[in-house]
Amino acid sequence: MTTRPEPIVVRLAAPLTRAQVPQLCEHLRGQLELTGAVEVIVDALALHHAGQADFAVVDALARLRLTARRAGAGTRIRDPGPALVRLLQLTGLAEAVGAAEAEVL
Repeated sequence: MTTRPEPIVVRLAAPLTRAQVPQLCEHLRGQLELTGAVEVIVDALALHHAGQADFAVVDALARLRLTARRAGAGTRIRDPGPALVRLLQLTGLAEAVGAAEAEVL
């Protein structure tokens, strides 16, 4: 009997800048290859607490999702906060990045 690998948790720290996104994606890619995980949970609680809901965050979420998807993994956002959920809905990306509903895990 094989067990399913634990989800990978990516914790986003505030302030998040666009310059950090390639490094986040590369780290995620390596973790996915190493573990074979099929689910990525992006923890946005620190961003919510810092009040950061901007296009740098949207860019990071979209690119992390793409990285996960290319490795065959799905993504969910944990604790996005209402401002980030609204921004994702406004940009049409809420469903695409796994935040169709404000998810609190």
